[in-house]
Amino acid sequence: QLLTDTGEIEAATLLDMIQRELELRNTIGEAEKKKEERKRAKKPTLRDVAPPPVENEEGEELWGEDGKKLNQHVEEEEEEYEEEYEDVEEEEEKEAPKPVRNTLTYDAPTQQLIDVYEEAEQLYNEAKKQHDAAKKQLTNLEKLAGLDFGEEEEFYALHGQCYHYTDDKYKYKLCPFDRSDQDGTNLGKWEGWGSGEGGDKHSVMRYTKGASCWQGPARSTVVTVVCGSENAIIEASEPAKCEYAFTFTSPAKCNKIMEEAEIHDEL
Repeated sequence: QLLTDTGEIEAATLLDMIQRELELRNTIGEAEKKKEERKRAKKPTLRDVAPPPVENEEGEELWGEDGKKLNQHVEEEEEEYEEEYEDVEEEEEKEAPKPVRNTLTYDAPTQQLIDVYEEAEQLYNEAKKQHDAAKKQLTNLEKLAGLDFGEEEEFYALHGQCYHYTDDKYKYKLCPFDRSDQDGTNLGKWEGWGSGEGGDKHSVMRYTKGASCWQGPARSTVVTVVCGSENAIIEASEPAKCEYAFTFTSPAKCNKIMEEAEIHDEL
């Protein structure tokens, strides 16, 4: 009896059906796991089997100069052994238990419970996926809100972009507010702005805690930002061991210079 007098499904019956469904799925998982373990089992080698000594036509055992018995037809034995092992593998494959599939037929009320459970599980998975995506987006927005893009957000256009520079030896990459690279080696992660000449708070970018050098400190990069017609790395060097220096041009840096020049002209 699955339904009460009012036509509702008893809670105990619903829990029992869910439990049976979970046990069925666990059984399928265990069968798959055992099958994988059998496949990963170490294959014995011919060295584990002692080959028979070589005998001459009279049936006597032959000995080598090193005092060890001689073995013959090693290659033929290996082929026979491989064929025998393959036969065993095929036989084990045939005997391996097949995954348990839900082929049972339920009455209408029971099937209704299963359908309700599967639908609820699907809705839960979809909701969890949306929740994880929203959480990730929120985390990214919080990180974005914590970044300093300048007094008038003039450096915001650099966020999410990467710029490349190649010299005679290396290829460099700079991703403002993220990281810097040299041929794929991490030269540092974004730390923040550093003061430049005249106390300018947005003229030097600092990247620290990069990949460790051999018998040296973690790599770091100092990026000097100057006014230019385009966003680009125009110079890269290593003035000290594991300490790198970039020169980066950007139109965003020109805004403040132009404002200062206009104020100077007015005075």
